Amino acid sequence: MRPLLLAATVPSAPTLRHLITVLLLLALATSAPAKREFVAQAKDFKCLTDGAQAPGKLFYIFNKHRRLRAKAVRMTETGNLGKGYPRGTILQVFPFEAMVKRGGKYNPGGDGWEFFRLNVTPDGQTEIVSRGEADVANVVGSCQGCHMKLASKYDGVCEFVIGAAGLHLTDAQVRARQAADPRCQH
Repeated sequence: MRPLLLAATVPSAPTLRHLITVLLLLALATSAPAKREFVAQAKDFKCLTDGAQAPGKLFYIFNKHRRLRAKAVRMTETGNLGKGYPRGTILQVFPFEAMVKRGGKYNPGGDGWEFFRLNVTPDGQTEIVSRGEADVANVVGSCQGCHMKLASKYDGVCEFVIGAAGLHLTDAQVRARQAADPRCQH
């Protein structure tokens, strides 16, 4: 009689395989989103002029992956942004702010962008002052609010719509602020 009791408590081979499959799928599903996002750190923000630029544009383009940086530059040159900039792309006009394409399911209301306010110390170190979605703001207001309102057709990149004049600056004034980036002096 004992063998019958034991047989009743041991799962059958198909049930055990099903359980193992479900557990493996759950493990993969919970770890996968992190791989599809890029989470920027202070060290990812470098001297502006080390970034790539598309002809006629004021913003600098960064991406750790050369192929993705080249793709972002081509997209900027043509204005054909398709589904948007590649994951890991950092766009900066000024040393003190940036937008970073995180990708994955991050910030669907902001097309996957994370907005940053930065401080660059006189010795060229970058400090993240604030980061996030609609809550990150400058003197004009919410970064995301402005970018999505003005340039939603251009993946939130305002230069396609307003340029330097929209900032009440000339191209020369923007370039002067870029040249003053302390990270470029070290």
